[in-house]
Amino acid sequence: MESENYDKILSEFENKASLKQKIFRNTTEVFGLLKTQLSKIAVKLQTDYVAKDPSVEVHFKESGKFEGQLKFSGDMLMVSMHTNVFAFDKTHSIYQTKYIKEDETLSYCGTIYIHNFLADSVKYNRLADEGSLIARILVNKEKHFMVEGEGALDFLYQSMADNVVTEEKLTDIVERSILHCLASDLLLPPFAEIKEVTLNQKQSMLASSGYPTSKNLGYQFKSEIEQNDNI
Repeated sequence: MESENYDKILSEFENKASLKQKIFRNTTEVFGLLKTQLSKIAVKLQTDYVAKDPSVEVHFKESGKFEGQLKFSGDMLMVSMHTNVFAFDKTHSIYQTKYIKEDETLSYCGTIYIHNFLADSVKYNRLADEGSLIARILVNKEKHFMVEGEGALDFLYQSMADNVVTEEKLTDIVERSILHCLASDLLLPPFAEIKEVTLNQKQSMLASSGYPTSKNLGYQFKSEIEQNDNI
């Protein structure tokens, strides 16, 4: 005779394991569509702009099943898919929506990240360089999605109930992400804040092909370099 605990395990397999596998498959499919849109926009930009100025590089490549990179000039849009499925914190406002109240399993999501890095950070393998998270796309079992992100991406796709994945919406997310990258410039810190450096720090910088760099700071301040050296 099967025990009560064993029956509960079978029930939880149906409620959680199968659910998460379905969400994983959905997220994988959406990620594939996203990479396709990135590839299409790369080809279009090459046709519409690169012919005018061949010095501006635009190309897309897959760097693995769960990652892709769109390079445009000095920027890199890096998309990646997390292989796990997540639940929201119970205090999250999504649990107050009618859509989720009617079926809480709709709140379980797969996650796709969109990061911005400097193209040179990837080219020269500058591992200390910082990128920024532009957006994350959260996909549920019905292939509904919401986006948390920068600028307009923080409010255009807030409703999980109203947003179903389409090529048009993914293209819009990609285009807005590219515009965000282009609007974010490298900023030079004050000279006085970076003028002092130890020989060890300088040699470390040379070994990694230059100063640690991020889109927000330009060069890391001396205090940040020292903090990283102490980690």
